[in-house]
Amino acid sequence: MIEAIEGWQCIGCGKISADRPCVGICQDRRVSLVLASDVEGLQLRNKKLESIVRRLLLSKPHANAWEQSFKALQAEASRLLSEETGGD
Repeated sequence: MIEAIEGWQCIGCGKISADRPCVGICQDRRVSLVLASDVEGLQLRNKKLESIVRRLLLSKPHANAWEQSFKALQAEASRLLSEETGGD
C-alpha cells in the first residue's frame, strides 16, 4: 500500500516540506519522492496493460481466428505504448 502524506512544494525551487510531529527519535535522511499524479498515471497504465494481458490469457479464439485476435490485442498494446512515448 502506498502512503500519501500532505506536504507543501515551493513553486519557485520545487523544495518539498511535509511537517509531522516529532516523536523524539528523528534523523533526517535523503529520500526519493514522486508526485502522486505520476503514480496515479502509472496505475492507470498498468490497469490498461493488465486488461490486455488478461484478455490474451483468457481468450480462446476459434482455430481460424487466432491470428486476427492476436493482431487486435497487439494493435491495442501498440496504441497504449505509443501514447506513453508521445506517438513514436
